[in-house]
Amino acid sequence: MKTLTKCTLSAAVAAIIATNAAQAAEVVTVDPSLKLTYKNFNWQEDYGSGVSNERDEWVHGVIADFDTGYVNDVIGAVVTTGAVFPLDVQKGSSMANVAKDSRGDADSIGGFQQVYLKAKHTAGDVNLNASYGVKKRGFELYGNSGSRVLAASSEGFDVSAAYGDLNVYASRLTGASNRNQSALTRDIMQDGNKIDNILIYGANYSIAGVGLVAEQLKSQDYLKKGFLMASYGLELSEGMGIDLDARYGTAKRDGNLVPAGYKSKYVNLNATLNVANAFVGIGYNKTKDGDWNRNNGSGNSDVFNSSLDLWDQFANEGEKAYLLTAGYNFADLGLPGLSVDVTTAKGKDAKGFSKFDRREFSGNVSYSFSGDLEGLSVAWYHYDYKLDERADGATATDKTKENGDRVYLTYSVSVF
Repeated sequence: MKTLTKCTLSAAVAAIIATNAAQAAEVVTVDPSLKLTYKNFNWQEDYGSGVSNERDEWVHGVIADFDTGYVNDVIGAVVTTGAVFPLDVQKGSSMANVAKDSRGDADSIGGFQQVYLKAKHTAGDVNLNASYGVKKRGFELYGNSGSRVLAASSEGFDVSAAYGDLNVYASRLTGASNRNQSALTRDIMQDGNKIDNILIYGANYSIAGVGLVAEQLKSQDYLKKGFLMASYGLELSEGMGIDLDARYGTAKRDGNLVPAGYKSKYVNLNATLNVANAFVGIGYNKTKDGDWNRNNGSGNSDVFNSSLDLWDQFANEGEKAYLLTAGYNFADLGLPGLSVDVTTAKGKDAKGFSKFDRREFSGNVSYSFSGDLEGLSVAWYHYDYKLDERADGATATDKTKENGDRVYLTYSVSVF
């Protein structure tokens, strides 16, 4: 597939709707829903000296998600709106969930994060789906971030077809909005330059227990990326199994917005042993030819699809990175909502440095309530990152230290 035009995707949406037009005499809305979510986040982070390298941010916000369901089991709409307000934010600091005004003070933001139409149709054993509008999207090479109070989003068309264990999909994106912006959609920008559109197409398939994924992304005049993954789950005994996956990513220049000759690729291998409610995993990543460029323009859509995409991405040219992770869910001890996981990683041997060594440790503790407090969850995330690097020919070693704690409180309730 060399091109995927706006006209093509519009026709796909129209075809799904038109196929069922004869059923429109009796309008039936199936399972409409409205969910309200309250979020309260407190982030304390340190990236170096000076207030601009600190984050001291306590904010809260409310989000409303309305889904019409499907009219005549064919077409529907989704609308998400929300706002976030500062409670206690240090002036002049690095702000994540709120906007910063000209004086360095925190400013509330709000608006619509999602407004899109959706359609579906079944033709024999083939399930067709399409959507158009602004929504939070997630692919292998592109994903609008949802890590802040308000999520990022992108504008465009999506189509997919599923047959048995095979699913194929394509999207054309023409706009985006960052997670700390009030605008519904804006131009896709990268380093001050406009990207007219982003094309994404891919497929996933499962055969004999092996999962296969292939995807390609092309951002006009910027980058062309590819991704392949194979995964397999093996049951060793009752309550014990191992999950394996191998990933391969490529990126290369595809226009004048990237320096001539740029290219990069990486290989990522992972294995996770699961025993009852516990797991232990290891991962390895090697990046070649150039530093991996995760950027996809505005919309907070940057992706490095590797287990070594942590607080920082371990993806410098030549870098070999290793990961060890473990976790436990306390269901066996009568606390099914409580889970803990920790991760440690090390990267070394990046090209262009006589010394390159970085380490990262992170931990997550989360608890989801049940019973009368169902819908309420709290989580704590901690990270500690250190980098020592000395460029070839240099005598001094640059040291970077970053650490932080993030506390998340979320409460969601379904109105209907």
